[in-house]
Amino acid sequence: MKNTGWSVGMLVLLGILLLVSASFYTVRMTQSVVVLEFGKPVRVVEQPGLYFKWPLVQDVIFLDKRLASYSTQPESYLTVEKKPVLVDFYAEWRITKPLVFYTSVRNAATAQARIGDIVRSFLRGEVGKMPLEAVITGNRKQMIDPVLASANQRLQALGIQLVDVRILQVGLPPEVLQAVYKRMEAERTQEANEYRSRGAEAAAEIRAQADKEKTQILADAYRQVEELKGQGDAEAGNIYGQAYGKNPAFFSFYRSLEAYRQSLGGKDVLVLSPDSPFFKYFRHTLEASGK
Repeated sequence: MKNTGWSVGMLVLLGILLLVSASFYTVRMTQSVVVLEFGKPVRVVEQPGLYFKWPLVQDVIFLDKRLASYSTQPESYLTVEKKPVLVDFYAEWRITKPLVFYTSVRNAATAQARIGDIVRSFLRGEVGKMPLEAVITGNRKQMIDPVLASANQRLQALGIQLVDVRILQVGLPPEVLQAVYKRMEAERTQEANEYRSRGAEAAAEIRAQADKEKTQILADAYRQVEELKGQGDAEAGNIYGQAYGKNPAFFSFYRSLEAYRQSLGGKDVLVLSPDSPFFKYFRHTLEASGK
């Protein structure tokens, strides 16, 4: 009997301890608490400390007051030209109205999904107003500010404040990238062809100018040569004339030797009479030798 009474006493004491422990809860500085009574929210506790609640009647839901983050994988958006572009974004948010938050979205996972849907919707609208080049290279703050303002208006009804939204990356789908690369390649090829064409044109002009200068130089050289030859011939004629005036017989003999050298030095056949004046010095040579 004593053992039975002691066991019952222990069970009662344990039940009291459990009841007492279930009657108190602690709120930290980073938390907000929604107090539920029979499953319905009745009040919010914001200040940190130790608080009492009725066990089995009341329950508490702890919500984090700190900043939470949300990020997405790259998703396809259409620009004003209906061209696809890949965009991923990052958002920071916090709970500003715990009671509204709990009654509308209940938990952080549902809140993340709602935030993603709302931001994605407004971002899609902003991207759809812009050309592709502006989305890729433009001022992203000008694109994000309207999204942040519009999304906050919607999220206020859920007890959420959207603190910041950032575009992490803007890219192009693989098929669009391939088309861009081909267009860039075609542009570079066209540019290279233009440079080659200009180079060929310049080369042709240079060659034409060089040929013109070459012709002019050769003509000048030929003219100078002819002038020099003419001067030489004139000077030679003058010398010959002076020599003839001094010794006509020797001059005649020299001229005959030149004629022999030019006429008989080749392979041509000359048919002349032995009594021809052309051979007079040959005859004198033969007579002098006694033949």
